[in-house]
Amino acid sequence: MEKQTVPATEENLQLEIDDHPMATPRPDQLSAPHPVLVDGIVGTAAVGSLGGYSTRLAMQLESEHPDFGTEFGTKYFRFLEPGVVEWGHSGKRFNLLKIVD
Repeated sequence: MEKQTVPATEENLQLEIDDHPMATPRPDQLSAPHPVLVDGIVGTAAVGSLGGYSTRLAMQLESEHPDFGTEFGTKYFRFLEPGVVEWGHSGKRFNLLKIVD
């Protein structure tokens, strides 16, 4: 059965409950990351400070991605358009879809 998806954006991947070192009070737990497809690989992803000082993108995948394995996080990302993410400093890209069903 095919999963229902929408192109991911920085906004629709943000955590509902996030954590930042300057926040008071600090939350006990972050909200769950969002289900996604990264170049067709099932996983989860979230955008937020995730306990750090700056916004970052973090992903965990069910199987290996050729560029970043099963766990990946970076502060150096931008959505070129909904569903297309450029990361790092060398112009690498991947497709990112949010699973909505």
